[in-house]
Amino acid sequence: MPERATTTLEIRRSFDEARAAWPAIEVPFEAFADRVASGSRGHAADLYLACALSAADPTALAEFDQRFLGAARDAVARIDGSHDFVAEVQQTLRERLLVGPRAKIRDYRGAGALAGWVRTAAVRTALNLRRNARREIPHAEPAEPADRIDALLDPEIAMLRRRHGGELDTALRRAIAALGPRDRLLLQFYYVDGLTLARIAAVERVGTSTVFRRLNAATRAVLAAIKRELVGRLQLSADSLDSLIRHVQDDIDLSLSQVLGSAT
Repeated sequence: MPERATTTLEIRRSFDEARAAWPAIEVPFEAFADRVASGSRGHAADLYLACALSAADPTALAEFDQRFLGAARDAVARIDGSHDFVAEVQQTLRERLLVGPRAKIRDYRGAGALAGWVRTAAVRTALNLRRNARREIPHAEPAEPADRIDALLDPEIAMLRRRHGGELDTALRRAIAALGPRDRLLLQFYYVDGLTLARIAAVERVGTSTVFRRLNAATRAVLAAIKRELVGRLQLSADSLDSLIRHVQDDIDLSLSQVLGSAT
């Protein structure tokens, strides 16, 4: 009981500090506490803003557009600086992160800075758009090299990737190889060939919901296998290992498309 009370007091203290950082934005304490319960208080102000964004608070949305979406423009421009491409990435990113019941901002738990989280999502979105465009253009240029991708990501994550990139790639390849042939083909269809769930369902002659469940199970199996291998191979703190695994999870579409594409 005393331990529970202490935890509640700590969350309340973090909440008060975060609210002071965003005085024009109102977030219910319960919403903040629920998000903290499954995450971290390391970036409480960012987590507070994420709660407001999840509730589509107008002031929070304006702050996001100005401070975070605008800041991601530089990373996107290093991939393709054309105005139309940057605008397309920003629009796609905003919809993916903020719109609808499955908005990705709901997954943010404050373990890392929100700016880095958005930057990583922007890079991933830009590379995916470029990859899809290359499929439509004969003799398109090759995929982005891994070192250039790392340079665009959050500095902490980029450092972990540089230091443990070899082990990470090996674990990813082994995890994919451990899947059954049907699951590997499913990942190939979705992450490399760019087929929609509906199109895969038509090819497989099953329902779209079945394809979704199989795809979700296959990607979760890959992540679980990676974590099992890295726990045994890398001498990392729990926080660093979680950051590395979280990066793979956040960028599973990019990671799988690179590995599966090179194998193809």
